[in-house]
Amino acid sequence: LNLYVMKQEIINGGNARYLGELERFKDGIPFGIVNKTKTDVGGTYVAANCSSNYIIVCPFKDLVDSIAADRNNRYEVFKCYGGVREYQFRKYIKNNTTYKIAVTYDSLPKLVGWLGSTEGWKVLVDEYHLILEDMDFRYDAINGLMEEIQKFRHYSFLSATPIDLDFEIDFLKQLPHYKVQWNGVTKITPIRYKVTQLTKGLARFIQIFLDEGISVPDINGNVSKVEELYIFINSVTSIRQIADTLKLNPDDVKICCADRIRNSKLLGEYQIESVSSPNKRINFFTKKCFQGCNLFTNNGLIIVASDAYRTQTLVDISTTMEQIAGRIRINDEYQNIFRNVIVHLFSTNKNVMSDEEFAMLMQDKENEADRLLSGWNKLNKEERQTYIKRMNLDTELVSIINGKMVYNNLKKQSFIYKQELRKVYKDGISIRDSFQQSKRFELTNQNEWEDFNIKLAKAVTVSYEQLLKDYLDSPSESYEQEYPEFPLIKRYLKESEMNTLRWNKEKMLKAVEDKRRMDKAFLAIYQSGFISNKDLKNKLKDEFGRLGIKLSPKANLIEHCTLYHVEKASRKIDGKTVSGYELGRMVLTFE
Repeated sequence: LNLYVMKQEIINGGNARYLGELERFKDGIPFGIVNKTKTDVGGTYVAANCSSNYIIVCPFKDLVDSIAADRNNRYEVFKCYGGVREYQFRKYIKNNTTYKIAVTYDSLPKLVGWLGSTEGWKVLVDEYHLILEDMDFRYDAINGLMEEIQKFRHYSFLSATPIDLDFEIDFLKQLPHYKVQWNGVTKITPIRYKVTQLTKGLARFIQIFLDEGISVPDINGNVSKVEELYIFINSVTSIRQIADTLKLNPDDVKICCADRIRNSKLLGEYQIESVSSPNKRINFFTKKCFQGCNLFTNNGLIIVASDAYRTQTLVDISTTMEQIAGRIRINDEYQNIFRNVIVHLFSTNKNVMSDEEFAMLMQDKENEADRLLSGWNKLNKEERQTYIKRMNLDTELVSIINGKMVYNNLKKQSFIYKQELRKVYKDGISIRDSFQQSKRFELTNQNEWEDFNIKLAKAVTVSYEQLLKDYLDSPSESYEQEYPEFPLIKRYLKESEMNTLRWNKEKMLKAVEDKRRMDKAFLAIYQSGFISNKDLKNKLKDEFGRLGIKLSPKANLIEHCTLYHVEKASRKIDGKTVSGYELGRMVLTFE
């Protein structure tokens, strides 16, 4: 850790709006690891517009398109990804003198082959924290990236949410580290909700948004109506389920996900759209849009959905959540009034491997890696080709790189990272702690969001029991408007009685009605002062008959009365001690 602190240089961003305004970024990004600490500060713009020849490496094709489409670019940007041919590259080189190339992870080896020489080029790897997050399903592309990057003299890894030092591979740890510190960074309030059935709860919430509308406090402190939802959930299956459940009109829904055949078939009549296509009332984004993409609106609420039982949907609060919070950009034309908040819907899963269990699993993987490498070394060329075709190494600590099986330390770090991420979603306290540790988020009292809280609770809380318990803990008018029976249940039933009735609404309301009729009887017999058990029983018998109460009219039933003070007492009447009750002043007005 001391080595890291010694090597990390602080760059003062002051009140600047963009990195390009800072002296250290006049001719590109410094060599090494650069933590820009906030999104939307023009990192790739620096590379695309300085005087140096630059290769900007992006995790997604959409980011390549986004960089090239910036109308403010000083130079033409060549887009390099699947389907792009060498003759197109040669034409670009011939027609330009300062070169800017935006390329995907996958196509970088192809591009380096076309270059011939890496002299005179600088490289920027944008959103480099995704190296760990995406490692488990893109290890070929990422390993290719890490191998090719070292062929250059000057390379930079840039992110607003860099990889934690604990997860960095040795190659990255040895590079210079920079951190940009800005003045006046706006804190974002995370509104957190634990959801039992995430997809169903999210669907119900969207239905409430469409039917009733939702209003929340905006950045100016006014309660404003939400016009658009920006929902980040890394599951095309869940998006389709929600669309089907609500029978959403395709014209009202924008879905941005990887443009793959599987996704197109899954979505059916719902089209896959680009990030830059017009916004709609309901906008869904999968992981390809969690980082780097630019969204513009004046009125959009961001919702992030994380299902602890589906690892691919988990959102790392220290990296990805901060990235998502920065997706809706600010410029002269657009300033989202809800840019100060983000809603996080999550489920939890206590069944996460312990540190000891995970250590044993990793040791097993190390042993298996040794056996795989030993077996590989004994095979001839033809046998190795068969081995490559037949073996699935996704969950192993080895990879095939350039036709050879090698130990993959980056994969190991990715497995460790994913385990730590699963641990965060073990319970709500861990998630809260993660938000507290982030410098981007600020936990505040969510009571200000009372109307929103009630509507969301109505949508995402599966059980009536939990809703009622929440009300008993924090009674409010908003709950009472949605559930007018709650005050009656609270007034007439003890929590132990509610539990005996299994929190069943109908049974509780029947018990409430019985007690309300009892109150009518208690009110009818009320007289301040002493009343004997005998007189009490007779009066109760008359009232029970009139009101249809089937209970036996025992005198001690009066002890359940909450309308007035009741106290056991006895009096000497005609020389005899008579037991009864002293009825005091009224304490409640009967409704």
